[in-house]
Amino acid sequence: MAKAGDGKLTMKNLSGEMEALREQVRTLELQLERKLESSLEKAAEKLRSRADAARRKGESGAAVDTATRRQMIAEIAYLRAEARGFSGGDPQQDWLEAEREVNRILMQ
Repeated sequence: MAKAGDGKLTMKNLSGEMEALREQVRTLELQLERKLESSLEKAAEKLRSRADAARRKGESGAAVDTATRRQMIAEIAYLRAEARGFSGGDPQQDWLEAEREVNRILMQ
């Protein structure tokens, strides 16, 4: 921690350190957001490929079996948590958002 010449902390020094920490937090948040978006894009592409393969076999998107759909949701929910370093967030919210994404992909 920065100290003034007489060994005491000053408000100016503390304020400067706080601003530097805020900037570091903003930078980390942006990095995590980009990583999350990248992970979700990869997962969505993987799911689209699976859905396309099922359609090529003559199945409709809605015909994906329950186990496969559940696995797709679990993978996206996991990637969401992984992208934020498994800290913070809500696993239930991750699941619900992943479920919406899978539904959207399968309905295309």
